[in-house]
Amino acid sequence: MMALGCGLIAPCNAQVYPSTGTAWVLPGHWEAPLTTAALDTAEDVKQWEAQHADLVFGSMRDPSINRQMITIGYMYSQKLDCKPSKPSAWLSAAAKEAGVEFEDLYLHFANDTLLAAPKLSQGVDYLLQGQPLHQILLRDGNYATARYPLMIQPDDELILISSYPFDTLNIQAGVAPQVMQGIPAYRFSSPITETQANAVTSVKQNSGLKRSSGLARWQSVHADWQQQQGYWQGKLELNHPWRSSHASIDGRAINTGLASLQQGLQVWMVKLSWKVATKLDSVGFQPWLKQQQGALMIPGWDSANDINQDGYVSDSEFSTRKNQTASARFRHQARLIPAGHMWPGTCWYRVNFGNPKLNALHADWYAYDWQQQGLTGAYNDDMAKLLGNNQFVVNQGGLISELNTVAGGSEISRHYAEQMAAFLALVKQKTQTRWLAANISELNLWHYQGWPASLRHVMDVWLREHYLTPAMGLNRLYRYWDNFALAQQKDKSLIMASMKGGRSQRVPLLPAAWHQDITTGLALYYLFNLPQQTYYHSWNSSFYYGSGNTDEANWYRQGVPKNWAYQPSEMLAVDIGEPVPPPKGYRVVYWRDEFAGKTHTVKTTSSQFNGIAVTPANWFWLYRSGWGSNFPRHGVIARQYSQGLVLYRAMDEANNVSFTQTDPLRVSLPGDYQRVLADGTLGEAVRYIELSGYEGVVLKKAE
Repeated sequence: MMALGCGLIAPCNAQVYPSTGTAWVLPGHWEAPLTTAALDTAEDVKQWEAQHADLVFGSMRDPSINRQMITIGYMYSQKLDCKPSKPSAWLSAAAKEAGVEFEDLYLHFANDTLLAAPKLSQGVDYLLQGQPLHQILLRDGNYATARYPLMIQPDDELILISSYPFDTLNIQAGVAPQVMQGIPAYRFSSPITETQANAVTSVKQNSGLKRSSGLARWQSVHADWQQQQGYWQGKLELNHPWRSSHASIDGRAINTGLASLQQGLQVWMVKLSWKVATKLDSVGFQPWLKQQQGALMIPGWDSANDINQDGYVSDSEFSTRKNQTASARFRHQARLIPAGHMWPGTCWYRVNFGNPKLNALHADWYAYDWQQQGLTGAYNDDMAKLLGNNQFVVNQGGLISELNTVAGGSEISRHYAEQMAAFLALVKQKTQTRWLAANISELNLWHYQGWPASLRHVMDVWLREHYLTPAMGLNRLYRYWDNFALAQQKDKSLIMASMKGGRSQRVPLLPAAWHQDITTGLALYYLFNLPQQTYYHSWNSSFYYGSGNTDEANWYRQGVPKNWAYQPSEMLAVDIGEPVPPPKGYRVVYWRDEFAGKTHTVKTTSSQFNGIAVTPANWFWLYRSGWGSNFPRHGVIARQYSQGLVLYRAMDEANNVSFTQTDPLRVSLPGDYQRVLADGTLGEAVRYIELSGYEGVVLKKAE
């Protein structure tokens, strides 16, 4: 069992700044600065980042640096990519070693399913166009990646490598080829490295299953070729069951540079050859997905249609199939794809969490991967995107074989979330991490019905992406009690202050606008700061993260490292102590919760809110417009620190442009304070301060 965590695999540095922890989100792609003399090279930027944050969501792309910090990598446990990447490749090899059916790691539709997909991601083209994973040209004993068009010579051979079995080829050529099928043989040589094998504990404990398949020989197969509109379509009479093998030719591993093949991906291969010279323009597989206007048809799989149980529904079996509503020829064709709800350029399959053996291997993958990268843990993205209608809008069919329920409903999504929680608990058990995280932005987990308590309790850390913005207004602050409920569970949170909707968005070339947005963001963060439990991150208005240089759209100067520009390092270096209760004589701010048609309120000094334990925030009013309601339309919220004070002036409404132009408001302070300026210097000691609309300030107690 591998132990992960700060102090277990690596020593932890002391907290960088005195009053709060800080963090980066998805650093990487470092560049040499162009317009600052403080840092010279891309490596300088990387080293600066390593020294100016305590926590990383992502990776520093260097295991030794990762181990010096608390580094929470990226995970998306509920999906595997349609085009195999390292996780699915490693898992397919590990499943073969363990004698487990890898296909059971996916969820499958039991009947032909039509999903609403107004706009398909380009990543689905891999399947819609029947693209091979890789193609190798053998000529005169040399291997090369096939590049089209090709002038095929009679002695040439073309190897097609596929990540799934198939039965039909589409070829643009003058002449149809002869086809040979790759037949695997079992042998005692592992496709995964010794280091990987050590991570696969279930494989180690069962040495009798340590067998792997390599390509033993080629076997000729008959192909029924039909010429159609400029291409040949060939139906192959393959030998079944057609088992997967490793990507090797004549005992030689195929060194393509593909990470998936290097990780031991199990593949299916055919060899094509021509008796005469011909021009070859393309080779692909007949796709099984059908794109309709605004929808995607995914065929269903029913094992009852596969009469001889060889994993393939032949033509004769298809014509007499018992379940006419399931038309998949291979089981993999029925995998769930959240058709219209994927990121641009991606294609995903939904993972099955109902198989204990594969869950164990899947957890082993994370143990191996985190160890290789030097990670402390990982954060699971898009945890609200499971099997509900935010991922699957079913127009027809939709029955999931493994769950015996139709996709797109709240109940199946909740059940799937409970399975996911059990899997993540297994990941924690195998890795011994205390840094399992989730990206939830401003989602309130006590309100979201699709997120069971088990999924909330299994997580240790929360990424609150774009949680705070300069012009967020009072109404959002009133309902942000859930951050303090998560803290009461002893959880940690990264709270991001972004500049979305701030002054810098209206006057992007004005340095003062950017610095005021950053200062306001830090003041807002200090309203939520809980030492040893929260981490601060300052970012621009976009969702595109990284360590590259600024441009004219996200800073007033081009060529400045982004994290260096956005983190107010000098301000953070000023010690304002820890949060303390409000001073006597000041009215306390209330939280407001509106849920299920009911409204609840409680003071921010409370430790309970509607039956939920919370850590007191201790916000109080330094100024407010009227006392007739607990929720004024305009005011200055404050929070006392042992050596400082933070303020935020706002109206209830967010992003009101006219309010940013309102006259400054002078408010009295509960003592003598010095304003912490953007460069870290302190203003003169004062007992009052002027605040413009949507402005936050950080103050240091005057000696």
